Order: sequence, then C-alpha cells, then structure tokens
Amino acid sequence: MTKAQRPWHQASCAHVLVDMHVPDWDAGFLARYDPAQTVESVAATGCGSAMVYFQSHVGLCNWPTKSGKQHAAFAGRDPAREIVDLFHAREIPVCAYYSVNFNNWASREHPDWRLQPALDAPLGGGLLPAARYGLCCLNNPEYRNFVRVQTAEIVAGYAIDAMFFDMVWWQSVCLCDHCRTRAKADTGRDIPETIDWLDPDWCRFQAARERWLTEFAEELRGHVRAVRPEIPVYHNFAVAMMNWVKGVSFESAAAHDFLGGDFYGGREEQLVVSRLMLNLSRGAPVEFMTTVAANLAEHENLKTVEELTLQAFAATASASSFLTIVAVNPDGTPNAEAFRRMEEVYSRTEPYAEFLGGRPVEDIGVYFSSESKMSFAENGAPLVGPPAASATQFPHFAAVRGACSKLQKAHLPFGVITRRQLPDLARYKVIVLPNVSRMDADEVAAFRAYVAEGGKLYASRMTSLTETSGVRHEDFMLADLFGVNFDSFEEGKVIHLRAQSESVESAFGGQACLSHWASNDGLTGAVRLRDGGNAQPLATLSLPYGYPHGGSVGDQNWASIHSSPRWTDTATPVIVENRFGQGRAIYSGADIEAGTSAAHGPLFVGLIRSLLEGVPAFEADTHPAVWVTAFDQPDKHRLILSFLNYQDELPVLPIANVPLRLRAPANARFCRLTLLPEGRELPFDLDTAGTLHATLPHLGEFAMLSADYE
Repeated sequence: MTKAQRPWHQASCAHVLVDMHVPDWDAGFLARYDPAQTVESVAATGCGSAMVYFQSHVGLCNWPTKSGKQHAAFAGRDPAREIVDLFHAREIPVCAYYSVNFNNWASREHPDWRLQPALDAPLGGGLLPAARYGLCCLNNPEYRNFVRVQTAEIVAGYAIDAMFFDMVWWQSVCLCDHCRTRAKADTGRDIPETIDWLDPDWCRFQAARERWLTEFAEELRGHVRAVRPEIPVYHNFAVAMMNWVKGVSFESAAAHDFLGGDFYGGREEQLVVSRLMLNLSRGAPVEFMTTVAANLAEHENLKTVEELTLQAFAATASASSFLTIVAVNPDGTPNAEAFRRMEEVYSRTEPYAEFLGGRPVEDIGVYFSSESKMSFAENGAPLVGPPAASATQFPHFAAVRGACSKLQKAHLPFGVITRRQLPDLARYKVIVLPNVSRMDADEVAAFRAYVAEGGKLYASRMTSLTETSGVRHEDFMLADLFGVNFDSFEEGKVIHLRAQSESVESAFGGQACLSHWASNDGLTGAVRLRDGGNAQPLATLSLPYGYPHGGSVGDQNWASIHSSPRWTDTATPVIVENRFGQGRAIYSGADIEAGTSAAHGPLFVGLIRSLLEGVPAFEADTHPAVWVTAFDQPDKHRLILSFLNYQDELPVLPIANVPLRLRAPANARFCRLTLLPEGRELPFDLDTAGTLHATLPHLGEFAMLSADYE
C-alpha cells in the first residue's frame, strides 16, 4: 500500500497544519494567498500529510459555500479545491479543518445561536484575546443543522482524505433556552444555580453536559461517514485533561477514529497526554499537535529548532505523529522561517519513523478518572460568575501528573489508563489510583477483583470515598482492600509522616520525617485514618504544635514563627500495606505523589517498586530528565526502546554510557541489540533470568534501540 493509499493519519508521522484564522474586513487580508506557494512550503518540510483550513474561527469559508459566507479575498475562486488538488499531485493526503462552536460569522449573523455563558472567565483562555471569539451553542438545533450542511458541502464536494473538527467542547456552562430545556428534559430539574459535587442534581447535570457533547461528536462523525465512510474523522482532544467545564469526557474518544489535539502545557503535559492517548485511542498512531510559534497568541516569536525537535522526539518516543501548526501572515504569504525550522526538525525525526508502532510496554498503570476532573473545593460556588479554578487545577490531575513525572524520572515502565482498561487490568503488575476523587460501583468492583486475583495497587487520599452520583460515604468503598478506615479530613496546613519501615525511612534520605502540605486550593492534602486492624503501618502521623490551628501573633498555637515543625507523635497510620486475597495494596492518606519535596519522589517510587516484585520490563540508570519508553512489535520479533534527553535548558548536554536493563517477552530470548536507524550492533549480556544488560554509549537529544528476540 502506497503512502497515498494509506489512511491519512497512517500515511506519515510528520504532519503540517496551515493556520488561517484571518478575517476579511481589510482588502489586504489573504490577498496574496497562493495555494501553490503554500503547498511548496509545506512539501519542503518533508511532511507526509497536510491539514488545510476549509473554514476558521472567524467563520468565513475558503470554498464557495452555499450555506455561509466565503472569505472576500476568494470571491470567484475555490482555493480549497486548488490546494487539495495540488497536494494530491504530490501524493500528500489532505485533512480538512472545520471550526465548530467558535464561529464569529455565525454568532454575528444569528445572535440567537450564541452561547450564553454562566462563567465570566475569559473565553479565549490564557494570553488569547477573549473578546475576539464568537461562540455558538452546541445545543441550538439551527446551529447544529448549519454545521451539518457545511460539513456535507466539504465532504461531498472535495476529495479530502480525513476530517478534523476543532472546538467541540463547552467553553462554559450555557444558560440559553435550548440548554435549559434539554437539562430539564434529561435530568428532570432546572440547571442548578450552585456547583456542588455532593449534590446528585448537580452531578446529573454535569453528566448530561458530557453526554450531550459526546453525542454531538458522534453525530458529526456520522455526517461525514454517511457520505465518505472510508475516511477517518477526529476532533480536537486538547482539552480532555482539563476540568469539568469543557465537558470532554474520556468516553467521547469513541467519536474519534484516532485521538489528536494541540497542546501547550510543557513537558509534563506532553508526558501525561501522550500516555493517555496511547491507551484511550481506538486507532493508531495518535497525534500530538503544537505551534511552531511560542504559543497560539504569538506569531512572530518562534520556538527554537532545539525546542521543537525535543517535542517532536517526545512524540516519536510515544509512537505518535507530530503535527506542527504554522500560521500564514495576514496577507496570506507563508512564514518562511517557520517552515524552514520545521524542515530541519522533520529531517531529524524522519529516519526513525519506520520503526514506530507496537504495543507500549507498561508494568504500571496510572489511572486517570474522567469523572474526577473537579474539586470539592468548588462546592458552594455560584454557577454564574468567575470559575472556581483554572482549567488544569484540580486535585486528581495534580496527583496523576505527579505520579507520571516521578515514574518517568525513575525510568520505570508506566502508562496512563482509564475506564477503557477496566476489563484488562491484569495486564499491569501495579495499578496506581492517584487521589481518585469520584468513583462508581463498576470501578470499585474492578479494582477489588484485580487485587483479590493477585494484583498490586497503590491508592491515595480521597480514592473511593465519594461516588460519581454525589454520594459521600462514611468510609472508603475500598476500605477492605486498603485495610484502614476513613476518619476525617485533615484540617491543618501541614502534617508529618514518621517512618515505620526501613524502606520508608531510607526514602526520607536522612530526614526525621516527611512534611506534607495541604494547599489552599485543595490540590494536595490528606485524610485522617482509623486503623482497620489488618494493615501494616509503613508511616504514622506526627503533628505540629497547636495543630490544626495555624497560629497568629495573638495566640500560642505555634512553636516556630516561620515553620510548623513536628511536635506530637501519634500511632495513627498514614501509609499502610495490606494483603487482600492473592494481592497487596498500599494506601496513603496523603497524596504523596502530588508532593514536590526532594523526599516525596523517592518515597512514592519506593512504594511502587515494593509492589512491582521483581525486575521491571525495563530500567535505565541515567539523568531524571531522560524519558525511556518501549514498544513490543511481536510481528517483527523486536522491542523498540527510545531514550529522549528532555532537559530544561537548551541545548541539551549529551550523556555518555547509559546502563540499561530490558526484560524479554514471555517465552522469548534476546538475540541482537542494534542502534537505530543505522543498525549498528551493540554488545549485551543476558543474566540467568534472560534479562538483557547493556550500555547505550551516547545520548544526545534522542536515541533508539532495537532489541530483537527469538
């Protein structure tokens, strides 16, 4: 099958999007846009697939539409057809871009279609100029029909190879009549006036918002497939890790043929979302998008080649495609320097493309709960007004991100899993439940059965205390598995953990104890436990003088003016280990994976290592900045191992002589180790268990190995 015959997302792992959010009130806007020049610029980067705008956030169409308004610069022309034909002449497949609820033209022409936001937060977000965006309500039947008609014009009229829908999410709770009517019909109640995650009415309403969004995403995919059943369809998955406001549940992944989205949150975001999409997507490869400019609000300031190269190699290490977003100048001419930088980046990553694919090697599954993208600190906040927190500031995500970051720095094999993996938990040696704020009966049953049948599990803080329906239990739903009972929420600002085992004491690195803080926004914290009588305490609770009072000038509830040192030692457990059925569980009342001190990482990683019991699938002794990933390709009888030197300061400093260990798949034996792409063989040893021991002689930005087995 040739590149042109393969599905769009599989034709290449290097993609380019030509960004054209340009209005038409000035005759000079897009006046110099030349499809041939654009195609030449894109093709010169060496990319294998292109995404082109058929329409943009401004709502103007780049084709002679019958349903909306064509951009004034293109009157009498069909630049969409021109550019599709030019790309196809070069055997470069084309994905059509369409912006859904961000549509300035539609919101101006049809005021009754507009979103009526409850939250008065900037609708753009961050540096983006909020006042420039016109939003339409996804529940408005006339607007939904308009989108359907426009989609049909594109799909039926043009030989596109894929369809991408942008902005299929709620930018706020909408209070228009259509949303109010649908909420009443679906939940039997009016839209609640107060956010309250312990109120079943609020929880039902939020579940409805997420369901509406998933249904609309599936509807859009259905519109395309009704005309062109063979082409892949996906939506922007960029906000899936953000809080409840956007309404993008992980279940909505079912409306995508594969997952992709644009991201700007730095290394830790890319680390988490890449692992999340790998295990959540129905198709492969997934796609990581980002701008060549410093961010979406920038046009002139570009990322350096070194920065873009590391982002691209991070995608390569995750067996993902990498799409760069390059904005045209307002007059329509290409940004020559942006395309030049992308040519350099893709020339570095392209030699590795043929080795991508396979099943990720993951001993540890970090559970990301779609229903926990919220915070109980929001309870009581009025729905109308400013949001209670920023989009990525919720306790469960702080714990997920912290767990992933700490496991990456320890170079342990982990993945991010969701409800989709509940039937397949036995695949993992260890499951991590990082402060899962809300759970349902299916999740509780799945994790209990996993441990009972021999699995190993770590859980923290609020895990299994509250149902997704809003019911708060008096005890953990998994109390029998944890071996302790819930008593209360810690009310003070800081508690101390005192070691009760040699391994925990070693993790403290000579410290007398570990201090764990409760942040003002609830992102980190702890619960007080009651000993269940079965679990072994690994750490117990110590408290500052005067706890839980913070102390002040006028009282005596403090012992040191700047800090809150340990004063009272208790026998109350904070971290326990419990045997349950054939397996084991470690529960921590403090979400230590979200902690940032020098001792939090070793403590969390040490607990996970104690659960792993044996040699991990892979390990490396190297700098914490290095990402290590592995993919099993049984059809080729090889494991592909990637090393990404993802340092803070650029350019990266090379690392010499990285020791590595790699466990062979079941019933297999390693027979060859080669450095890719050149294929140079490296020496290695096998121990009595068949584990490969070798040294990567040099790591610059990126290195890839193939460990062949028989």
